[in-house]
Amino acid sequence: MPSILGAAASGMTHNQNKLDVISHNVANANAFSFKKLRPLHEGVPSPEIDPDAGRLGVAETTSDLIFSQAMTQVTDNPLNFAIEGDAFLRVRDFDGAIVYTRFGALEPDVDGNILAANGRFLEPAIQMPPLWTQPQVDAAGIISALDLDGVRQELGQLSFARFRNPQGLQILGEGLYLDSANTGEITVGAAATEGFAALRTGALEGSNVDMAEEFTNMIVAQRAYSACAKTFAVGDAMLAIATNITQ
Repeated sequence: MPSILGAAASGMTHNQNKLDVISHNVANANAFSFKKLRPLHEGVPSPEIDPDAGRLGVAETTSDLIFSQAMTQVTDNPLNFAIEGDAFLRVRDFDGAIVYTRFGALEPDVDGNILAANGRFLEPAIQMPPLWTQPQVDAAGIISALDLDGVRQELGQLSFARFRNPQGLQILGEGLYLDSANTGEITVGAAATEGFAALRTGALEGSNVDMAEEFTNMIVAQRAYSACAKTFAVGDAMLAIATNITQ
């Protein structure tokens, strides 16, 4: 009986976690550059690790980041770009750490700094001289602007990174990621060079959430949760009968 209750309880927990992940994905379906999560279960509780567990079911629920390419949306903003392939833009977080993002919406501040990801500096930093105008980014990630004579001048080039295992990135929120021991080797380079695709300018990458898939997963998780709840109720009733017999 304890095995039935344990298996049912772990199944309920797993499917509740699945529903939480699905809700998170759906809530961010319209967020630029959002990457969905996929809930996974990891085996069953091991009696070798915990011989007194006395239960079966799901050992643990984890969430994998899915970095599949999403559709791009044209914005016609000269400082917008969509990253093709599996690269990430390198930016400097407010605490000074280098972090990574797929969100390609840049904008200048009052001092001419070209900023990314909610006011964070690029890595390396790029700045327009005073009174220069009309900054833009090209397919190679080169940012340029018009000088005082109206001549377009290069200001710098965006830096990108690729990871051996991007699923190992740590989610920071706001579309930002931090490398970890699980990301493996980091390759840094420029767009349109070996290993890095050219940028699609004047556009932003959308979310890779498939609403039809998410709603299908939600229905499956709800039904699985209901089945686990019924199993738990049956196991509880059986335990009550067994207890009454022994009294």
